[in-house]
Amino acid sequence: MTRTNAFTLLCIAIRAVIVWVAASALVGMPAVLFALRHGDSAFGGTGVSLAVMGSVLVALALAWVFADKLARLALAGPREQVFESSLEPRVWLGLAISIIGAWFLFLALKDGAYLIVRWIMISRALPGSLTLDNGLDQLLPDAVATVFEAILATVFLLRGRGLADQEVRRA
Repeated sequence: MTRTNAFTLLCIAIRAVIVWVAASALVGMPAVLFALRHGDSAFGGTGVSLAVMGSVLVALALAWVFADKLARLALAGPREQVFESSLEPRVWLGLAISIIGAWFLFLALKDGAYLIVRWIMISRALPGSLTLDNGLDQLLPDAVATVFEAILATVFLLRGRGLADQEVRRA
């Protein structure tokens, strides 16, 4: 049995949320890059958009490094409640990352089905001319994002424990 407290579990929860937010940002990246390529950036110029993306990544990295400080701020008495658990903290984090992997797997399946239906509809509306110029360009960012979702699902489901082993040893 391992002694665990609310502080340790909150650190794990914070890091799991950071993994989920970073993975979600990665999935949204193709749409942003395609918008920048076509000059349709929501923030104005390319430089501003890249600065916003970079600042988000820096904020996530800082939150990962200082997860223990955030947990201390959130808890009044971080070490008061201690309980016995048969799971070590690295196993809790691995479980959380695997759950995130399952989430991305279901998203990839849902988005893949949606893309197939959309592709069939576009191919019937524009018979014989399904090229990047005639409708397929609309599907490309979503298709790349769906591939990212599937890759993230595979990595998180199969390697969640490996990621957890490396990071929880420090905490």
